[in-house]
Amino acid sequence: MNGSFWRKAAMVSVCLLMGCNPGELPQSGGLEGPRLAGSLGAKKSPQKAEASRFPLKLRIPIQDFFPEGIAHSADGTFYVGSYSTGTVLRQRPGTFHFEPFLPANGRAIAGMKVEDSTRTLWLCELDLTQATPGGLKAYDLHTGRLRGFWPFPVEGGCNDLTLDSQGNVYATDTFLGVVRRLKKGASQLETWASDPERFMAPPGYPGLNGIVWDNGSVYVVKYDSGELFRIGINPNGSAGTITRITTDSPLGFPDGILMLSPGVLLVVDNDNGQFKRVDLSGDSGHVSVLATGFDNPTTVALHDGDAFIVESQFDHFFGIDQTPPDVPFTVKRVWLR
Repeated sequence: MNGSFWRKAAMVSVCLLMGCNPGELPQSGGLEGPRLAGSLGAKKSPQKAEASRFPLKLRIPIQDFFPEGIAHSADGTFYVGSYSTGTVLRQRPGTFHFEPFLPANGRAIAGMKVEDSTRTLWLCELDLTQATPGGLKAYDLHTGRLRGFWPFPVEGGCNDLTLDSQGNVYATDTFLGVVRRLKKGASQLETWASDPERFMAPPGYPGLNGIVWDNGSVYVVKYDSGELFRIGINPNGSAGTITRITTDSPLGFPDGILMLSPGVLLVVDNDNGQFKRVDLSGDSGHVSVLATGFDNPTTVALHDGDAFIVESQFDHFFGIDQTPPDVPFTVKRVWLR
């Protein structure tokens, strides 16, 4: 697909508002799954890799699921959220199938993160009609019990989130162009970082999207413009200088991001179906393509040293492609070692 995806999706959304397991990840090429760039994944034979890397693919055999967010806990459990129903599924380590974790509620689940120290699943929830507030939610990983809900303004949209080493939660508001923070132990969200000129997107378009904390700074990407920003954190916890990171090639339409290691950023390029790496150096970054051929990838989680990429098939969800989605929906592994 090309950059017209979200333009078409935005028009569809406006019309709606106004009423008007494991499988095998191919090593290269092929009609199924991502194509690995360069020599990535060539260190082991497929037979040896299959024996040592389980699972190779997560499968969600639900027709209307349309996955968006993924989270991974230290015990190896995956959590995947539905953008169409609000369902959250769980796949425990060593198992072949997902099981229900949170029931459908008619909302949209976007970014998700597990806080292992408190056994908490944090997630962004949205009302796609913007009739009621969405926001940040926290659930008990053992019981699925709701621990808290911190609403965004009704015209806003909680897109993705990250946690720092102190347990503070940062979340991007994709429609209002701000980063909100839930300070550890606080009862309300605060507007933590804003830059109206650089963070706002045109009406109906996703703006701020993926977010990640790394070594005293927060990095965010902006979907519509493909920009990457670093936000410093002052000693008192307030937002510091906002710096645009200059990359040597485009990020495309960046969605979920994750730190592979200090200074090494993983980026999901949604509209171009690519998975990229950015090696950061000061205020610049070197971009390399790790894998291609994904179907509207949204977010990424790390497991056993490798990346797991969600394929949302949002072109079907937004009606750009009128045919039914390919089921099962998949989360595909990209070998990073």
